[in-house]
Amino acid sequence: MKDIPGSDWFIIHSKPRQEFEAEKNLRTLDIDVYLPVYNKKVKKDRVKVDRVTPLFSGYLFSRFDSSLLYQKVRYTRGVKAILGNQEYLWTIADEKIRDIRSREENGLVVLRRRDETFHKGDHIVIDEGDFEGWEGIFQEELPDRERAIIMLTNIRFSSRLILPKKYLASRR
Repeated sequence: MKDIPGSDWFIIHSKPRQEFEAEKNLRTLDIDVYLPVYNKKVKKDRVKVDRVTPLFSGYLFSRFDSSLLYQKVRYTRGVKAILGNQEYLWTIADEKIRDIRSREENGLVVLRRRDETFHKGDHIVIDEGDFEGWEGIFQEELPDRERAIIMLTNIRFSSRLILPKKYLASRR
């Protein structure tokens, strides 16, 4: 099932801070793996430097024949889980992955800046990315100032989601 345009991607949850390890080990299974990354400004010895960081902390995407490779992928070093269950795995449409890839320059996703500032309690809508159209309540901005935590409101259970702030817009 490698490199089949149009087929959906499974969502792989990595063990904490092991996204790159999971990506490397999944590639040894000869399956299609995508770990979107971006340059994050971090302080090191009181100087801001760029560090390549996963766009979705703790997550990467993969395409494979689940009837043949589910167990191998699930128990690959660095993998915590495949979202969903063996009978019904959650997927992301190939067009969403292509959209993320289209924003890459030299292998890094370029984050777009927005002038909009959010405050705790603001009603927001996600206007791009994998969760486009979902609604929530703004909780807080993360220290990197590029991502935020929102509480989703249009699903049946309460869930916090961390995603790039550039995906957020005020719900008017």
